[in-house]
Amino acid sequence: MIIDKDIDSIARERLINYIDRWKLDSHLELPSEWAARCRYLPQGVTARPGKIDHSIAPHMVEICDCAHPDSGIIQTSIMKSTQSLATTTIEHVIGWAIEHGLHNILYIISSLSMAKQRSSAAIDVLIDNSGLADKVKPISNRMKRKTADNTYWKEFSGGYRMMLTSWNSIADAKSFSWDLIIMDELDEAPYELANQGDPEHLFSMRGITARNLKIFKLSTPTTTQGRIYKNFLAGDQRYYNCQCPICGELQVLTMMYGGRDYGLFGRSEVKDNITQIIPESVRYICKFCKKEIYEYQKQDMLNGGKWIPTARPINPAYRSYHISNLMSPIAFFSWVKVMQNFCETDFGQKITSFKSFIINILGEAWEARTEKRSYLDLYNKAEDYPLGILPEGALIVTMGTDVQKMYLQYTCVAWGRDMQSWVIDEGKFHAINGTKDKNDRCWQDWHNFIATKKYKLKKRETVEVIISRVAIDSGYNPDSEKIDGTDITYEHTVYEMVARTPRTIACRGNAKLRDTILKEERVKRQSPLKVRYDHAVNELKDEIFVKVDLPAGAPGEMHFTKQLGEEFFRGFLSEVYAETEPGKWSYRKIYERNEPLDTWILARAAAEHLNLSSWTEQIWNDVEMSLLK
Repeated sequence: MIIDKDIDSIARERLINYIDRWKLDSHLELPSEWAARCRYLPQGVTARPGKIDHSIAPHMVEICDCAHPDSGIIQTSIMKSTQSLATTTIEHVIGWAIEHGLHNILYIISSLSMAKQRSSAAIDVLIDNSGLADKVKPISNRMKRKTADNTYWKEFSGGYRMMLTSWNSIADAKSFSWDLIIMDELDEAPYELANQGDPEHLFSMRGITARNLKIFKLSTPTTTQGRIYKNFLAGDQRYYNCQCPICGELQVLTMMYGGRDYGLFGRSEVKDNITQIIPESVRYICKFCKKEIYEYQKQDMLNGGKWIPTARPINPAYRSYHISNLMSPIAFFSWVKVMQNFCETDFGQKITSFKSFIINILGEAWEARTEKRSYLDLYNKAEDYPLGILPEGALIVTMGTDVQKMYLQYTCVAWGRDMQSWVIDEGKFHAINGTKDKNDRCWQDWHNFIATKKYKLKKRETVEVIISRVAIDSGYNPDSEKIDGTDITYEHTVYEMVARTPRTIACRGNAKLRDTILKEERVKRQSPLKVRYDHAVNELKDEIFVKVDLPAGAPGEMHFTKQLGEEFFRGFLSEVYAETEPGKWSYRKIYERNEPLDTWILARAAAEHLNLSSWTEQIWNDVEMSLLK
């Protein structure tokens, strides 16, 4: 028995030694180790050319190493800002996989033209500058025309391959199985491919039989209904916690706004009527010790940081990461640049710019209002100021007009500093023959109202303020209709009325307009009016539902009076942001009469035409002095 035990011990020891040697001999380096050893970024493709140095962006190492087979991670989702280094990190994974002959790689991006650019500007550069050229199969000796290295298809030693394709080209990938699937700019994927289903799911299924499947999903977010945000929620929702160089506490970097007493901030100054950030004033206030942190200390904050999960994933093998430009190395995106971008949103007041800032700089999904709001809540919060008089602080009046078949409905809004607004008037001009008739009395009433109406200042009732700008909806009037089977063609009445009436503009709502509130367009028809304006109707609705909840005294506060009546408030809150058809979200009516909302939006478009959102304090002071002198 003793002999048997000795034999067992010797055999066990030999087996352990053999396994240890086998592990050492077959050790597979981490993707980040390969990148540090082999990856070279040439001049022109990065702000910092040369060998990869992970100490510059230590937060990207963990994401990169999710690709290692020992990580146990199947799906990695990255919700990112622009210039986040996420794409470069995914290229590390591709290069590592090519070097070690590990994966058949499927790379999906928004379009074939983008795939072509990525192949030439990124993948070919990766192969040529990181010692991978000898891994690519040469032109076939048997078929001289056949190449294993073209724009969308590459073959590597060991029988592995890589395909670059677009979201609309699922057929290209169906013939093969893939075990490294990279979904780039995921939010650009269509909701459904014709007669095939969800492309995200379809492409994922291309790797269902793979033993070592790895899926990377990365994208700048759009809204909270977007794909990357939903994938972020499905994972463990990791945020990089940076270490304060003063007190040592870990914290997620954020902006100092929305009532926070910590985060990134900076002072601004006005030069030649342009507001700019003072670079040397930019600081980060620690959440815990409240001490000021300078940008040169950001690298220490990154080096001392770590990823911390904040949720239980739906699958233990799913991870998700959030990356913002606040944590970008200074060589790529500085805090000063972040603050200047924030300044250009008028510190959150310019809704289209602010939405872009949230998405592209902070890497966060834009959250539109989706819940139904009770109009009574807004009515009960309303004030008691009288209609027809400009409340204290109101200096400029604009008007929005909505065109219906038998009447014109209008709302007048007064504006003051920081884009505070007051609804001061509303009403209708009724038609006899219909608004399509340019000679109907409703148009003369509308014209006379704009020409003669004046509003007194509460501060000095001897002062009267005219309507500075009127925006009227030009989208209703049809060009033709059938009467008793005959096509009857009309002139575009709105265009003609605007051409006749000073201080008016024709507007058309454009739900696809994103980068500006108001966009000038040429009128492409015979008309006395040569220019109309598209206004970003969805962005302006977003602005309303952000500002309607602002506390008293906040910049951009919206004021209403109970004298408007409950029907006005019901119409003002007549829409919600909801799924109108599978995969498509937009504003939809929950109450038929939405004219109060539409006319307020048009009055806001008129204010944008006057450029009120960019007026400095000095301009407002000059306007007030000119009225009161």
